[in-house]
Amino acid sequence: MGLMDEIKSKARADLKRIVLPEGTEERTVQAAAIIAKEGLAKVIL
Repeated sequence: MGLMDEIKSKARADLKRIVLPEGTEERTVQAAAIIAKEGLAKVIL
């Protein structure tokens, strides 16, 4: 298991909430979508 896989596994096991204040910037929205899709955290824009 690689380092990123281990980090992602730990994130899924202890789901946290992430608040991203730049909710209108395209890169932020894309990152939030990836995080939500992979089940790494609950994202609030």
